[in-house]
Amino acid sequence: MQILSSFITGFCVSCVLLGVLYMLCPTGSISSSVKYVFCLCFVCCIVATATTFPKIDFSQFEKHYNNELLTEENAAFYSKEVFSEALRQEKINFEKIDVYTNKLKDGSIVINRVEIYSNQDASKIKQIIGSKDYEVVVINE
Repeated sequence: MQILSSFITGFCVSCVLLGVLYMLCPTGSISSSVKYVFCLCFVCCIVATATTFPKIDFSQFEKHYNNELLTEENAAFYSKEVFSEALRQEKINFEKIDVYTNKLKDGSIVINRVEIYSNQDASKIKQIIGSKDYEVVVINE
């Protein structure tokens, strides 16, 4: 932080000093050469203050965090919402849905079983959300 403060201070001081000298610049044929020298001085001041920066350490930003975006709980929740919406669109009344998932060795998450608490026809519910990849169980209440 001290390096940044030093750079800003040097930049501001050089701007003010060269601004004052620029206002005092003579008019006439020598004006353009004096302005050119002032601009060179300004560029040298900026380059000199910029080269004093040490190497910036970005090691804090390179840390890799292993935050899983999709967990078994998230997969169960979202699949429960999808199943609920599918049943609502078909006007199937149900009490609740339980989704059981399993995480495989390769990191993938699969649905093992879906339990639906409903007093509607089980075959119709299985037709709507059934699959050969997971078991659909309708529990009549």
